[in-house]
Amino acid sequence: MVKRFRFLLAFSFLAAILFVKISPVNASEFSFGRHAAFKSIKIPVFDTIPPADVMDVVSAAINAVNSFDIAAVADLYTPNAVIADDEAPYSWNGPTAGVQWINAVEKACKENRLSKLKGVIEPINLYQLSTDNCYIVVPVSYTGTLPGKQGFAVKGAFTFVLRRVNDKWLIKSQAWMQQKAITGG
Repeated sequence: MVKRFRFLLAFSFLAAILFVKISPVNASEFSFGRHAAFKSIKIPVFDTIPPADVMDVVSAAINAVNSFDIAAVADLYTPNAVIADDEAPYSWNGPTAGVQWINAVEKACKENRLSKLKGVIEPINLYQLSTDNCYIVVPVSYTGTLPGKQGFAVKGAFTFVLRRVNDKWLIKSQAWMQQKAITGG
């Protein structure tokens, strides 16, 4: 009985090696080759590095704050986009939501005499991707200089939902959540 079990185990292992061919489909899934006993099977691979085309859009939105570049965000949002942030008036919507948001951040910086604002994207640990939708949490650290050369630092994360529209990723929603109170230093 034990010999028969070992034989079946070895045979199953050998059959798997000989008949299952793995060929990459894209960065987020594997495809098994076709065999009489197998049909095409796709298994998702969970990765912490989102696809480049998604990160291009997310990075452009976050980096636009560094220079208050409204042109950089002009075409990044869906017609019904929504942005929430901790700057008044706290939310913006529509295709120009990104432009409105950048203008509000620039206004807040001027009012608080904050200069050299710079956002840096930190490693991403959470995103979910389907054919036409992406949910991604992007940790960001902002630094800058307050009057009297006092340092400004805040950490938090943006949560983005992107939609693929006409084969292009666009931001459907964007929300900022601060990790803790703004600190000087």
